[in-house]
Amino acid sequence: MKTLKLLSILFLFVPQTFAKYPEEEKNAKGLNAGFWPTKYGRKKDRDDGFFKQFDFVWKQNDNLYIVKKKINLKNGDETQIAWLVDKNGKYLTKKTYTDIGDFSEGMAEVTFGPHDFCHSCYYTGRYEFVVHLSNTHGFINEKGEEIISPRYKIVKGSFTNGVCLVGVWDDQLYFVDKTGKQQFNKVFKKGEQFKGGIAGVTFRNGVKNFIDKNGAALIPKKFLYIQPYNEEYRGMIRAYKTLDKKVGFWTANCESLIAPQYDSFNYSMLAGNIMVEKNGKFGFVDMFTGKETIPNLYSQFRSDKNRNYVLLKNNLEWYRVDTLNKAQKIGKGNDILSLGFGLYKLKRTEKWGVVDSLGIVKSNFSFDEITKLHTEEYFLAIKDNNYGLINTNGQVITEPKYDKVGFLKNGNIYGQKELYQFTLNTKGKILAKEFKPEIVKNVFFGLLVSLMIGLTIFVVKIK
Repeated sequence: MKTLKLLSILFLFVPQTFAKYPEEEKNAKGLNAGFWPTKYGRKKDRDDGFFKQFDFVWKQNDNLYIVKKKINLKNGDETQIAWLVDKNGKYLTKKTYTDIGDFSEGMAEVTFGPHDFCHSCYYTGRYEFVVHLSNTHGFINEKGEEIISPRYKIVKGSFTNGVCLVGVWDDQLYFVDKTGKQQFNKVFKKGEQFKGGIAGVTFRNGVKNFIDKNGAALIPKKFLYIQPYNEEYRGMIRAYKTLDKKVGFWTANCESLIAPQYDSFNYSMLAGNIMVEKNGKFGFVDMFTGKETIPNLYSQFRSDKNRNYVLLKNNLEWYRVDTLNKAQKIGKGNDILSLGFGLYKLKRTEKWGVVDSLGIVKSNFSFDEITKLHTEEYFLAIKDNNYGLINTNGQVITEPKYDKVGFLKNGNIYGQKELYQFTLNTKGKILAKEFKPEIVKNVFFGLLVSLMIGLTIFVVKIK
């Protein structure tokens, strides 16, 4: 017993690591079941006279307004009721609808049922999302007459080219004309409204394609593919590739803009511009007009962390080029990568160095690699398998001579080399030198274990 008590006392001095129980999840406040619209509208187009009584007033033209009121249901859900009125406040709709969408080609979507709101309002940005629950969507004309009675569950967009994409089931969509008659004798799994002369669709077998105004599939009859329209950039030109693998561009309405002549394109390299490749050379065209902004003169490209710039190579020189085709020479190099903070790592003769946007060398070309450190404030510099640090001014603050580098809680830097750990400030000055923590820890535990064994033997001998 004495032996056990002695060991128990010694055990109290041994550092312990106890498992921590995870915190219990906090219960989020539950939302009402069913449908809840996130936004009914962004503004009131009128707030005078007759229109004061409504929560939302959307002007359609000089004579027509859609007006809506919020109401609360018995179960606590919030919904609305809507009417079509003229500028004098005369009600044109013979019925009270839950929602009325914007007019397009003389037709507007309407809905019945407290949980169904107009999908066309989502496509014009009035709602953040729409949940469809029942087949209560139809269409009225500008006189308020119900032309297509509410029967659809889904309405994708609005009427364009005389047709609109609708569906009774989620994965069975089809186009109807302004009388509700199905067009093209085709059913689609997914689709989008017509833009110009084409509409993107996914057939029931999962094959994606585009159809023309007659419902004929365009791929592979004319094109290898057509770049899907990006809803985030309304009015953006659309790329397509022909069967002879040349890229051209249409306007947002799918009218011919740039004849097929490029070998490839990339939407994401430079803000407001599309990169195009022609005969192995790269340049840019404006994302909305198709006008050439940067000529096809450059042999290589790299992205910049600031998307108002792109890095381009002509002969042996790298340039930082902005959206107005203003080029700043950075310098000669085999490769270049953006580090952020207006800094770039440039490669010469298989070694990396740091330069700024003006081409001024901040650190010499002696590193095998330069990578971002998790602190987002320093770059890890590697040379001959040793590690150092470079700050956001491009200055080497810790020479690459350590096996490992990192940061202490007080903001200082540590560098480990063989048996020792060095403490340095952020200017690279060595503040302290000591054995590495793991060595101290191992020595402590070694001595402690030796002491425990010695005491155990001693106690046993006494007995």
